[in-house]
Amino acid sequence: MFNDKKFLWGVVNIGQQTEGSGADSNWERWAERGLVPEIGKANNYWRDYKKDHTVVEEIGCNSMRITIEWARVEPVEGKFDVKAIEHYRKILEDLHRRNISVVVGLWHWSVPMWFEEKYGMHHRKCPALFDRFVKFVHDELGDLIDYVVVFNEPLVYVWSSYLSGTRPPFYKNNLWGLWRVSQNLVRMHRRTYLLWKKKFPNTPIGSTYLWNHDAGRDNSLLQRTVLWGKYFWQDFYFLRWLRKYSDFIGVNYYTSNTFFFGKSGGRFGWHGTNNWHSPTLWKSFPRGLYKVLLKVGRFGKPILILENGKPTNFGVDDTDRQKFLKRSVEYMGKAIAEGVDVQGYFYYSLCDSYEWDSGYTFKFGLVEIDRTTGKRTPRKSCETYRKIIKQHRG
Repeated sequence: MFNDKKFLWGVVNIGQQTEGSGADSNWERWAERGLVPEIGKANNYWRDYKKDHTVVEEIGCNSMRITIEWARVEPVEGKFDVKAIEHYRKILEDLHRRNISVVVGLWHWSVPMWFEEKYGMHHRKCPALFDRFVKFVHDELGDLIDYVVVFNEPLVYVWSSYLSGTRPPFYKNNLWGLWRVSQNLVRMHRRTYLLWKKKFPNTPIGSTYLWNHDAGRDNSLLQRTVLWGKYFWQDFYFLRWLRKYSDFIGVNYYTSNTFFFGKSGGRFGWHGTNNWHSPTLWKSFPRGLYKVLLKVGRFGKPILILENGKPTNFGVDDTDRQKFLKRSVEYMGKAIAEGVDVQGYFYYSLCDSYEWDSGYTFKFGLVEIDRTTGKRTPRKSCETYRKIIKQHRG
């Protein structure tokens, strides 16, 4: 059960979203060009990591998910920044001193700008270039990394960056690029797994996928077919090829969305009832997590819930999120009681952070951040999570 001492209770701080400017990444460059929201200091986790780690410790978490940013480590093609990797070592060492295990992501959508301009995730050399970065991180920091997450939400990336064209590198309806990116991601995961296992055979390695609860509004054949196609790409393409090379499957779960075909916003096409840029319109559906865990459990691998969260507009007194947290953990417990091998739960996120093309609109954090002063103010949900962890860890 999840009151086992080995169960991971954690929070999330993703690199590009929390560290602040300083890495010459594609997202920072596109922000300078005004095509995505400005990043600025973000949470300044790069400098204020000890402040955040203290909060993690106070909550009672025994784990934290962070990211090693490729753009910081290799800002120029073939040249690694030794100072950056040494700084990451300090971050990892500080977490270990506090008895907090570290779950490290290697690719979470952002890439070095030199890589995007000259190659891109669809390029045939992409896996080899990623290998070079992975090997450097593996050699320099592998002894401090407890879990490896190779990539994050591949379906979201290929959809938004190569089909809808709403995120960098802004390719629209590029089906050939979408296919090549998907192939490369599979190769990147597999090659990372084999490389890492040679030196660190006991380090669990996997990737994490977005599994929201989706349904057709009218449950028509057309709606069912579209939803089947959506998850075929993830469930059967990625997981079919990567199951052998995964020690766990990561689940990112947020909401329920209902799809329909018709007219919305002045145009015909496929639409969802959630407005992704308006947190007040997200449908809170903790029971969907239970349904998703039952589905993913059929793959026969341990599961880590690596993101589960809810945005709020209610300031420090976030009663909506407190309820969401309690119900989500209850439904996770129900899935575990029915035999699903869930080994960790990570709330997204520790602090409010940069939410990609939504900028700082979404407030996911257990901790509120003053964008001017950087002051951190724990929300009431922070105390709720602390009580949940204490109840189950003893």
